[in-house]
Amino acid sequence: MSKGNIYVGVDLHKRKFTFVMLNAAGEEVSRGTRSTETGSVADFSSGLNNHHQVVFEPVENGYWFGEHLGHYAGSVHVANPYRVRLIAESRMKSDRVDARILADLLRVGYLPEVYIPSAEVQHWRRLVSHRIRLVRDRSRLKHRVAGLINREGYRIKASDSFGKSGRAELDSLPLSVFLRQMVDSNLVMADVLNGQITVLDAEIATIAASDEVVALLRTIDGVAAFSALAIRSVIGEITRFRSPRALAAYIGLVPSCRQSADTRHDGPITKQGSATLRWVLIQAVPHAVRHTDYLKRMYSRICFRGSVAKARVAVAHALARIIYHVWTEARPYYR
Repeated sequence: MSKGNIYVGVDLHKRKFTFVMLNAAGEEVSRGTRSTETGSVADFSSGLNNHHQVVFEPVENGYWFGEHLGHYAGSVHVANPYRVRLIAESRMKSDRVDARILADLLRVGYLPEVYIPSAEVQHWRRLVSHRIRLVRDRSRLKHRVAGLINREGYRIKASDSFGKSGRAELDSLPLSVFLRQMVDSNLVMADVLNGQITVLDAEIATIAASDEVVALLRTIDGVAAFSALAIRSVIGEITRFRSPRALAAYIGLVPSCRQSADTRHDGPITKQGSATLRWVLIQAVPHAVRHTDYLKRMYSRICFRGSVAKARVAVAHALARIIYHVWTEARPYYR
């Protein structure tokens, strides 16, 4: 802690942010509220220098905000919102109080921080998130079409209702005029999304071919180009995790635990980590158990004793451990 440092706590929101500046003794130097518009943030940033240490909690526009301030401030820190909430929970809550607590935690060196990825990794994360949203939007449209034709008692016999034969069957259905209009409009939107997803897949394939870590991850059963890039972008740097279990805990694939004295209660998985990465690993389970004997035996054993859901989580946990070893040891996965 330097005597000349100014600690800036920022309570950041979508439209505005509140800041509190403290000196090394914890005395308030300045405070205020500004708009998050580009001009206002630029004006605030220009008043900072190397002595200002800034901290805020991650929100939707957090990376953009931190990048602006990083050009002027001595350092920019992103607080872990879950741990800060546990430390700073209070009956007296306001934007100014929250900003001051963040500045105080940074000042005394007790700020729990989160990992800030590089600009390249941030781009990969946005790419992965965008593709996931497009695929989900397309799925909604497909379910909507299936629901519409079901209103008049029709079902598609083709295995893929939206493949070549499925689309031909859809076009030949004798639907009422109004229902045909609704079905066609949804199909048009689904075709637009198909085109956008194809473009994204081409970009993802290019990135996957140029990154060594992604290439290693693709050797794991169930991990294709998109899944590998999702894993690579969410984790960022594997050195952040001290063990395979630490990585599994970050993904939220470890059981929850409540213990006091001699009483202990184990519960379901925590689900406190990356929902995207957890979803990717769960999606990889069916392919992994088909091609890896060890995972197949694990899956079958847990299905027999427990349930399919528990078996999927257990295999996803095992995949997280495999990812850790493949990445840290820089070697392809061998069955």
